[in-house]
Amino acid sequence: MTTVLIPALSKECALFLSPEQTELPYVPDSPFHNLVGLSRTEMAASRGVEAPERRLLTERFVSTFAWSTIRPQLPLRLVVPADVPQWQPRHCRSYYKWLPPEETLTVKDLRGLDDFDLILRLFDFGAWRPILSQRFRSHMGPPPFDPVSIGLGVLLAQWKRWKWPTLFTELHSNDRGRGYCRRLGFAPDDLPCESTFRMAIADSKEAWVLQCADSLALSLMAYGLIPTHSTLPGDPPARGVSIATDCQLIAARSRMRCRYQNANCFLPRDQRTCAAREAGKEGCACDTEACADHCRYVTPRDPDATYVYYAGSNQPTSAPGEAQSSGTPLSRRGKHHFGYKDKTFNLVDDRLFTFWPLSGPFATAKLNDHLLTIPGFEDLCRRFPALKIAEMIGDAGEGFDRILLFVYHALHALRTVKIRHHACDKNALTCLKRGYDKKGNPLCPHGYRLSFNGHDYGRQDSKWLCRQRCIAHPTPDLVPDDGLDEQRTAALTCPYRDSDHPLGYNVIVNATLPKDNDVRLARDLKVDSPTWKLRIGRLSYAESRNANQTRRDLKRSPWFGKANSAKAQYLGDILSCALNVVRFVREATLAAEHAAATGI
Repeated sequence: MTTVLIPALSKECALFLSPEQTELPYVPDSPFHNLVGLSRTEMAASRGVEAPERRLLTERFVSTFAWSTIRPQLPLRLVVPADVPQWQPRHCRSYYKWLPPEETLTVKDLRGLDDFDLILRLFDFGAWRPILSQRFRSHMGPPPFDPVSIGLGVLLAQWKRWKWPTLFTELHSNDRGRGYCRRLGFAPDDLPCESTFRMAIADSKEAWVLQCADSLALSLMAYGLIPTHSTLPGDPPARGVSIATDCQLIAARSRMRCRYQNANCFLPRDQRTCAAREAGKEGCACDTEACADHCRYVTPRDPDATYVYYAGSNQPTSAPGEAQSSGTPLSRRGKHHFGYKDKTFNLVDDRLFTFWPLSGPFATAKLNDHLLTIPGFEDLCRRFPALKIAEMIGDAGEGFDRILLFVYHALHALRTVKIRHHACDKNALTCLKRGYDKKGNPLCPHGYRLSFNGHDYGRQDSKWLCRQRCIAHPTPDLVPDDGLDEQRTAALTCPYRDSDHPLGYNVIVNATLPKDNDVRLARDLKVDSPTWKLRIGRLSYAESRNANQTRRDLKRSPWFGKANSAKAQYLGDILSCALNVVRFVREATLAAEHAAATGI
């Protein structure tokens, strides 16, 4: 066994944040700051085109991401978060150092490279050393492996969907193993065993793996790859970013044995209560030797996992605190689920028609989606204090008053959240009395829908006008049963029909709708307008992120326990961000090669 002294990090290997730094890091000479997207007209016209082809339509995509442009910029250094202790020089059995791409690497060779191989050539992961070394309690004992070498080995296993024995075998392979060892910093004759990787990820706290994900995200922001302002065509550059959020159910590694498993099942025997028995099921009396430490029907390696029946609808159930319970009638579209729930905040990039996932809360499956939203946003603001959020994009499950008010008052952002319906919305008389229809569109007292007149981003309010619609359209838009004649007569005496008031009746909507101060249907833009549809359509990016995790076999946790399951999701988000860059480099390089060969 040989050891190498790994020195302290230098500015050539990482980007550093000072504790008092209040602005996002910035690399001034990065070419990615000059990226521009399509115009709104071009974006609308190309909606049926696949994302890779749309990227090629943008003005500077090929010239910016082509290998000839990228290579002189390498490596892309990662950020060391300000609250991480410094790496103290010590001897280790491996030493990860970024190695430049081979001088003979051609476009043809680039095609043959695995995506993970290209990640190792694009990024310098040395900034993760102080983060991952936090599991070292002292400098005593035998020399460890470089924590970055181990961390990248775990990431490689996640990318390849390898189990620990397979990773161990592949690193020893004469074919691919030597290449991986060279890039990860291992000596071929001194490789870690399976348990080293397993224990390293188990002993690393969730927060440390999340810091690695944030390190990569901050770095991509510094280089201008992740936008720090709105990229939607027509929005001013000073406006903040759009965040599309959604939850994904993650199956526990353990198989469910009792759907009523809860924290009481792990209490001392004399303090336990059986939820199954309370629900009228057979349950367990916990009077056998097998129940000494916990109920024999629980999953001890996944104690925080819970059962939920997902009804297959974004419309929330009547009970806002929990997801649908086992006693609720089952929907044909629904699914049984035992495990956890993962929420991610996806930063929308309209320049490159993609998303950049920022990991969020990881909780038990029984906790309803919307209960994770506010804590998730608060944590996001803590981790990225200089990142301004200007829009939240969400499905109807986010349409609760507390969330909508938080987005309005705390984030000062647009509430592009689908409508959460209620039975009263179908009643025309109810809508007329309250002054707005089922989509939150304000009504005049006579039942005519008002016209949206724009949103004031400074005052955070939207103005709606009638524009004397009743003169050209004698029949109101909303008519209660047997009330047409009465409404028509009343409209004839409306004071806003006067020619001196061409804009007519007006309503201002801010945090709430006027008259009854309703929050549920209050929105900053007109629902189902072209602008609304353009913005809400980007909610699909949240589903794309969930699909990415499913393709990486993360829909079911590869490891036992809530903490380890969360780490697996964070590693998946790290791969998504890094692979975005890899994908862009491949697309642009191949497009440049094609243009050079064909002259087109």
